[in-house]
Amino acid sequence: MLDVQRQSLSAYYEQTMLTDGKMADRETWERFVAVRKKITEGMDAFIAQNPEAPSVLMKSRLHSLMAEHFEPVIFAENPFFFEMGLREANSWGLSDLSPAGYVRRYREAALHREHPILHRLETMADRIYDMDTLGLCQAQNTFDGDHHTLGYTQLFRCGVNGLMEDAQAAADKSTGDEKAFCLAVVESFQALCRIAEKFGQKAAQLLPHAANDAQRKYLQMMVDTTCRIPAQPPQTFVEGLSMLLFTREAVATLEGLGISQLGHVDRLLFPLYEKDVAQGTLTEAEAAELVGIWMLHTDIKFDLHNAAWPETSTCIQLGGCDENGQPVYNAVTRLFIEQHHRLGLVNPKLNCRYNAASPTEYLELAGRAILAGHNNFVMINDEIVIQGLMRSGVKEADARLYVSGGCQETMIEGCGHTEGVAFYASMPRVLDLFLRPEADSADYVPVFHGADSFEDFTAQFLSAMDHFFSIVIDQRNMRQRIMKDALVCPLFSATQRGCIENRRDYTHGGAVYNFSTISLTGLGTVADSLIAIQKLVYEDKTCTMEELLSALSADWVGFEELHQRALALPKYGHNHKEADAVADDFLRRIAKRLSRRKNERGGMHIPSLFVYYHFESFARVLRATPDGRKAFDLISPGAAPGQLVPIRDVTQPVKSMQRLDFTACGGGSCVLDVKLPLSSHMTPALFAAFIRACGEYGCPTLQPNVVSQADLLDARIHPEKHRQLIVRICGLSAYFVALTPQVQEEIIARNMYEG
Repeated sequence: MLDVQRQSLSAYYEQTMLTDGKMADRETWERFVAVRKKITEGMDAFIAQNPEAPSVLMKSRLHSLMAEHFEPVIFAENPFFFEMGLREANSWGLSDLSPAGYVRRYREAALHREHPILHRLETMADRIYDMDTLGLCQAQNTFDGDHHTLGYTQLFRCGVNGLMEDAQAAADKSTGDEKAFCLAVVESFQALCRIAEKFGQKAAQLLPHAANDAQRKYLQMMVDTTCRIPAQPPQTFVEGLSMLLFTREAVATLEGLGISQLGHVDRLLFPLYEKDVAQGTLTEAEAAELVGIWMLHTDIKFDLHNAAWPETSTCIQLGGCDENGQPVYNAVTRLFIEQHHRLGLVNPKLNCRYNAASPTEYLELAGRAILAGHNNFVMINDEIVIQGLMRSGVKEADARLYVSGGCQETMIEGCGHTEGVAFYASMPRVLDLFLRPEADSADYVPVFHGADSFEDFTAQFLSAMDHFFSIVIDQRNMRQRIMKDALVCPLFSATQRGCIENRRDYTHGGAVYNFSTISLTGLGTVADSLIAIQKLVYEDKTCTMEELLSALSADWVGFEELHQRALALPKYGHNHKEADAVADDFLRRIAKRLSRRKNERGGMHIPSLFVYYHFESFARVLRATPDGRKAFDLISPGAAPGQLVPIRDVTQPVKSMQRLDFTACGGGSCVLDVKLPLSSHMTPALFAAFIRACGEYGCPTLQPNVVSQADLLDARIHPEKHRQLIVRICGLSAYFVALTPQVQEEIIARNMYEG
């Protein structure tokens, strides 16, 4: 059955892969262009007749036109309806081809004419971001278009019709822009329901021509499901699966957003599964088959066996707790993990929440798959995220329903966009330019002018960090205030609590929570560098600051003795109390400073120690650092220690985690990567005990990579023997042999933790 699924999915997505900016199959491309032209012409006509229409009404009319002109794509023997054919295969919503970008492009052009400052802001951003110049950060200049989750809990409670009724009632009591937003929500929801209706109509047309019993069964299932989903709350397991997949794919297509999270599947689906099984309308085997089919398409869409960087930004959430704090682990949790492993899938990414109350059976189930080399898991410590979110002002019940998506970026499901990680900052590069300025860098990072004590030095460095963040945040806020009307998403917004009540789009601050996340890269490298300056210059007086700067300028060449002293100093993450205390103090102080800075929606900034692969990209411009690191060597990833000094015992970095208060990050994702050997000594029971110990030590999000070093090395020589070898790169997993030689080498060179 699943082989048929793979074939039908592959046949379609091979046609819609991008080649030279077009879909690979000429006929498919021409059909797509023709549909897009109809939608564009419809929008041109609407704007010609309504030149003063608010952006939200432009967007909702765009949704209506997309619903009118798209042609449903239905796959053989697949009960789920999701493919609208309006974007390329390797897209999770963000697409330059899709007609969804019409309003943004139209409004951006007008805003650039009206606000000449936009060009100056973009030029300044390019200077700060460019890896050929300063390389201080990587950031989207405007609102984060990725790392979103729909309000699935809301949709499961009241369906689209319930939200549409709320929007209509709000419209009846509103005027002006508020009324326009509510009317746009109603029109967009009507378009969403029309899309589902068209899928049902096409399935009904295909039903008499079904080639076999399986096709008849699933086409009939689609006909029945589209009569209720998404308009009504799901009442069966298949309706629940359909609600999640259809709304994710359709809203991503209509809004042009990266909807990264497919939902907290075991929490949402288990009541439906339990009821169906009790009524005798569903067996466990049937549910397993449905779950397998439901998860199958992402790997095929992105051609993972041939993708050198297979980012799909597609996740599911498992485990953790519900809004009342009760543990979530059930038959649906087991079905998703077992089917994911059995089918050898890489996606959707398995983002697993856990806490002290999580059943041992759950942790052992995940451990069994991971220890078999299924390196697709992230283990997220609820205590760190929930307590952090509450420190940021999130109500406990809302915080308990957090999900993580894109990679592990924290999102408060159904309560507003937390702006994922649209802003990565290289803290070691700020220190680098603070100590040794380059051309024009002083405009963004103030220059060190000498300090009589380490306390004075630290204060100056933190002030330089403040100055840098102020410039970049102000630049982004100004641009986003101007650009927000081009970015409205009434359909997505309506699933977020607060937007209908406040009658404002989420881009205008309508949701309950309006955080922005700044991902701080290189915590370990900065902490170790501060320790080196403290010890070498101010306490032990091994050298003067001028001598240290000379050693850095020489990349330590000619300063071998000083270099060895720097390397021998205590390092963060090695279970050294003094070094860990320096890292904790720095993290707390920078987090406190960032939390004072407001974004353009009035929300606070929260830091994150999730860095994607920027521990590599930022290193390309980073010169030698005081910790003993040489120019352009990798910097520390996430919450993990650097790799200047090997650590063989995994308990050392875990024990170090207890000395850092990661809740200071306010719920932002903090990630510890560990590379463990594939060994018969580690059992599922030991893995479960290890995860519990991590939780007790306050360890944040854990990305385990369980691999055989011998297999990795052999795969470089004999890739044909290791086609199924999966590794965790950073926020994603991949087939090792598809990666570039440079990324392969980085994974091989990672510290292998024993014990």
